[in-house]
Amino acid sequence: MLSNRSKKKIYLILVFSFVFTIFFYFKVGSYLNSNFKSFSSSFFKNYAEMGIPLDSDQRLNLENLKRENLELKSLLQIKDSDSFNIVFTKIIFSHPSFLNQSFTVPLGSEDGITKNQFVFSSKGFLGKVAKVMSNYSEVITLENINFNLIVEVGDAKFKGILKGNGYGSQIEYIDDTSDINIGDNIYIYSPIQSNLLQKPIGKVSDIRKNSGFLYLTVASPLVFNSISYVGIVKIDQIK
Repeated sequence: MLSNRSKKKIYLILVFSFVFTIFFYFKVGSYLNSNFKSFSSSFFKNYAEMGIPLDSDQRLNLENLKRENLELKSLLQIKDSDSFNIVFTKIIFSHPSFLNQSFTVPLGSEDGITKNQFVFSSKGFLGKVAKVMSNYSEVITLENINFNLIVEVGDAKFKGILKGNGYGSQIEYIDDTSDINIGDNIYIYSPIQSNLLQKPIGKVSDIRKNSGFLYLTVASPLVFNSISYVGIVKIDQIK
C-alpha cells in the first residue's frame, strides 16, 4: 500500500507532466503553424508571381484584349482632342479580298451614319463610309479601288485627288511644275477647322511625271486587318 505521501508525489508528478505536455504541445504547435504559414505564404506568393500556365489560345486571347484596350484608349484621346461628334465601333467583318480593302461596322443610318463620313483608327486616318444600311455600314480604306478623296500636299497645300488601286494609293491631277518632294505630308482637304482633320494622313514616297501632271505614291497606309476598333466622325465630308 502506498502511503499518503507517496500518493501526493505521484499526483504532483502527473499534474506536472500533464501541464508540461500541454505547454509543449501548444508551443511546438504554434511554432510549426507559424512556419507552415510562412512556407504557405511564400509558396503561394511565388506561385502567383509565376502565374498560372496558359495555353497558346489563352495567351493569344489575352494579348488581343490588351491590344484592343490600348486601341480604345487611343481612340478616346482622339475624341478628347476635338469637338466633333465621334462614335466608336468594333469592326465585325473584313473583306477577304486584298483588292477590295473594306470592312463592315455594326452602325448604320439609325445611328446617324451617312455616306462619306471619315473613319479613323487609333493610329490615324483609315478611310470613309461607302455604303450605309439601317444597322450596318461598309467602310473603304485608302487602298480600295473605289476610294477617292481631295487632298492637299506639302506646306503649300497643292490640291490633288487621292485614289486607291487595290494594293496602294496615289495622288493625281497635280501640275508637274508644283514644288513637291518625297516625304512631304498629305492632308485631307476640308474647309472645316479641326485638329483632327489638320493632321497628316500620309507622306509622299515616290514622284513621277506624266503628261503635264505629277503622280505621287502614298507611303503604305495602315493595315486595317490589324485593327479592331474605329471612330467615325459624324460630319458630312466635302465631296
